Amino acid sequence: MNDMKRILMIAALCLIGMGAMAQGKKGKGAESPVPMYEVKSGIVTMEMEMMGRKIVQEIYFDEYGAKQAMMMEMRGKKMRAVEADGEYIVIDDEALTAFRMPAMGMGGNEKINFLDKSEKNIKKNKIKELGTEIIAGKECTKYSVAVFMMGQVVKQFVWVYKGITLKTAISTDFGEMGMAATSLVEDVEIPAETFEVPEGIEVQTMSHGGHMGGGPEF
Repeated sequence: MNDMKRILMIAALCLIGMGAMAQGKKGKGAESPVPMYEVKSGIVTMEMEMMGRKIVQEIYFDEYGAKQAMMMEMRGKKMRAVEADGEYIVIDDEALTAFRMPAMGMGGNEKINFLDKSEKNIKKNKIKELGTEIIAGKECTKYSVAVFMMGQVVKQFVWVYKGITLKTAISTDFGEMGMAATSLVEDVEIPAETFEVPEGIEVQTMSHGGHMGGGPEF
């Protein structure tokens, strides 16, 4: 697997992990009836093993989950993925480059709101409660959910605290993958620019083949 695909897989898993993802695509202007999280802002530090390496990400959120950004480092490159207008944009702040995560890469999914206890939400996402467990010092509820990833529907297990996913486990064609939080800092001030694409950066779109015309090389 080349570096670009690794970055996409890691970013997809992380973004899927934050709240998990549901089948179906959210239309513009669609709003959740309840906030995503019970915590206004925070920083989640996550760890995962991939290709024999430990990978650490920091996920920042504000406005009860309405704003999210994920920071990670891959082969010495620091990457930032932000959510904007229903899309995910992966930014290299050092190289001043950015590209959109293609719909097929994210499965055309939207986040599952675990604070939404409606029958519609539970049936749509096949949410099943499986008990509780302590993750990063927080008491989490464990769920199984159905997600659409890499062209197939798979079962994902998630451990959720106040709407925030602190651990995930999923099986894909690339093998078993998962990540878990090592810490969650609640109610901290997050700079606005964390969730923004810097001015002057042209956001490019990656093709379905996994390549981006004129884009950065990883």
